[in-house]
Amino acid sequence: MKKIVYAGLVGLVFVFGFTTIQSPDNCDKKALTASCKKKMEPYKYDSQKFTKISFTKKAQQLEVEVPVFIGEKYRLIFNTTALPKAIQINVYTKDKDSKKREPIYTSKAGDTEMTFDVPRARKLFVDYDVPADTLAQKGGSGCMVFMVGYK
Repeated sequence: MKKIVYAGLVGLVFVFGFTTIQSPDNCDKKALTASCKKKMEPYKYDSQKFTKISFTKKAQQLEVEVPVFIGEKYRLIFNTTALPKAIQINVYTKDKDSKKREPIYTSKAGDTEMTFDVPRARKLFVDYDVPADTLAQKGGSGCMVFMVGYK
């Protein structure tokens, strides 16, 4: 009987201990996804990427490769309302190692919900340019949703 009580007590300590370690943020995945799906019409939902971003003292660049089918029309939707700071989003047809890549889409400063209808392409590379956080305070993180639809 003592072993069961002890095991239960240890389990509770782990549950409460690990939940307090997690940093509080405003990442409501369902709300972010719902707002993106509203902008998807008349395209059909294909996939989404939920990304958690932590701001650090150094600038960062995160790249996501999106494979697409030739002959299909695509719509990309970004929702960055849950990020504490603005980030720059660029879409390219070549990866960051290519010398001849040019952006086919660049987000505007201050936009938090962006929609982009993609011209015909074989691959897409989405880059998130995360600025340096000079304060690098505790809780300097957030999340965003990137959704893909096709027609």
